[in-house]
Amino acid sequence: MVTMMVLGGLAVWPHHVWSQDVVTDQVTITSARGQLFGITSGEGIARKALASGEEVLVVESKGVTGYVQTTTRLLGFSGRLQRWVEMDLSSAEEVVSATVTPRMIIVQGRQAVYGFQSDLGRWKRDPWGAGELLVKSIVKDYVAVFITNRRALGFSALTGGFFPQDLPSGNAIDQTEANASIVVIHLTGLMLVFRAGLAIWTVLP
Repeated sequence: MVTMMVLGGLAVWPHHVWSQDVVTDQVTITSARGQLFGITSGEGIARKALASGEEVLVVESKGVTGYVQTTTRLLGFSGRLQRWVEMDLSSAEEVVSATVTPRMIIVQGRQAVYGFQSDLGRWKRDPWGAGELLVKSIVKDYVAVFITNRRALGFSALTGGFFPQDLPSGNAIDQTEANASIVVIHLTGLMLVFRAGLAIWTVLP
């Protein structure tokens, strides 16, 4: 029954979710003479100047998405839009991990979690609450979910931004399942489902 309910939701997904499942690498990122270059497989090349004293720490690309972390900011490159988009970091922020998929970037920091939607060319940020502790993170091609001691936080590469879902107190997590676009959290008495195409949480008794 559970399988049928989850699969039933697939019928209403936007068609482009299915048509974009396989994305070959179409961009590359390089730097020279104080500039970043986002190079696409077609004719586009987008430049981004580095500030004086700004150092490049991480460079990665996958699919139509490029990622650069510097000493002061996060930069996402959208191959579809052929442009750079930046997210400034506070001086107190520390990047713990970053994951690049063909359509998005997920960055976990000490103060917040950050997500870049490549096709939309925009960053989103959601701060951690006081005393909030990360329990588990799941990052796939189009969807990401962070599970903390208080909530589940979903992110879709396709629409919206971060979507929180409170976790019922005293309801332990039994297991999680995930594919490229769906995350299922099994709790003791219920299930939570987050789908990239809908970008909302569904509670199944």
